[in-house]
Amino acid sequence: MSRDLRCPHGCTGGRFEALNAPLYVDSRACYLEHDDSLATFVCAECAAVAIDLAEAAETIRREAEVEPQVLVCPQCGTQMLPPLDDELAPYVECPTCETRFAVEEGMPHLHRGELESWEDEG
Repeated sequence: MSRDLRCPHGCTGGRFEALNAPLYVDSRACYLEHDDSLATFVCAECAAVAIDLAEAAETIRREAEVEPQVLVCPQCGTQMLPPLDDELAPYVECPTCETRFAVEEGMPHLHRGELESWEDEG
């Protein structure tokens, strides 16, 4: 896991203390390994909780990859997007078979769970 720790107060020392990170040693107290996967890091100069810019960037990237909501006609299986002019419309009409259905009925998880299962049959 790549990290890019920064002090939120702008300290330039670049030293951070890992809290709650197990450090394993042998019977002579010599270092063996450590696990910093769940550690909280604090600035060694001002003790402020460090910001991990790499983790923040990854979180932003994941949140930006939101899939658009896709509806599936319960009658014919046509996939469609909700209407742009009224995304909160309670009912939609299938452009293929003209069946009118509630948006909840068109949610893929109510049909087969995954959109790919519809694509496999088509």
